[in-house]
Amino acid sequence: MFTEIEGSWDEVFDVVKRATDAVAPFGSRISLVIKADIRAGYEGEIDAKVERLEQAIEGVSGAAIKY
Repeated sequence: MFTEIEGSWDEVFDVVKRATDAVAPFGSRISLVIKADIRAGYEGEIDAKVERLEQAIEGVSGAAIKY
């Protein structure tokens, strides 16, 4: 199970810290796995990815299927 977030370095790590602080009272151990995809000049890629997927799905659903 993963959660993807997008934003500036400071925004993202603020969310990570607040999420960690929020679960701390419920257990004695917190485990984090963080993966970063840093691409200068790119913003809004989460939404753009969804848009590209929806366009691809529309293209497939509009195609004739031969059996």
